[in-house]
Amino acid sequence: MDAPKLVLSLTAEGLDAYCRELIRLAPNGGHALAGLVALQSFVTEMAEPGSCINPAYKAAQSVIETHVATTRQRLLNESADGLARAMREADLQAVANIHASLSRNGFWQAAQQAIQKLDENELAAAVAWAKSWCREAKQRAEAASGYPDALDFKKAGIVPEEYTALVELARYLESAS
Repeated sequence: MDAPKLVLSLTAEGLDAYCRELIRLAPNGGHALAGLVALQSFVTEMAEPGSCINPAYKAAQSVIETHVATTRQRLLNESADGLARAMREADLQAVANIHASLSRNGFWQAAQQAIQKLDENELAAAVAWAKSWCREAKQRAEAASGYPDALDFKKAGIVPEEYTALVELARYLESAS
């Protein structure tokens, strides 16, 4: 016996309104993007086989993709602004939070945008801060481990995610200066 079906009727206009509402209600750009990507996957997965050639399906996917692209760019811009502020303020926690919220490529893109927002003196200060912090953190972790070429972040009181975020940022800063 076949399981009962629920058939949904989607229009590009209805999806556009839904996407706008999803974005409006999301607590931040990351949640909005996750919701849109989930919606996109849902529509793709639940569409009847062969629907991808249907003009209505293509229109629906186009609407969702437009919102995904816009939201992704907004999130990248917000992250770049936050990263520039974090570099100006030498705010390790803010750098780590932004790093954790983005993919490696997203963090790289945000860092590249953020670096462009810094003037020459701010960039030099950010490079010095990042290099100094990474050097000191590595020395503390090496000393805490007791073994050559081994790092013990926990004993040194260093959050590994913060170390990783700042090491990556330091690399991007060094290549930009």
